[in-house]
Amino acid sequence: MSAAHIRRERLKEKLAMVLEPDNEFVVSPCIAVCQMNTSTAWCEGCLRDIQEIARWGSFTNEEKKQIWRQIDQRMNAN
Repeated sequence: MSAAHIRRERLKEKLAMVLEPDNEFVVSPCIAVCQMNTSTAWCEGCLRDIQEIARWGSFTNEEKKQIWRQIDQRMNAN
């Protein structure tokens, strides 16, 4: 199993938890693999761009869930 596959599985586990309807707490997608991909401009670990990472703490829960939905799309596009 490749490192990229393992990272995606960790993100999928977090995503499933975040999108549960009764879950009010939205965890960070960070999986401690912090390296920006120069081709996509996304973090290799969490698939967020630098602005999403920098502003994460100031987003509302709904904004955080929207970023998680974008991460899901990014995972499925790769």
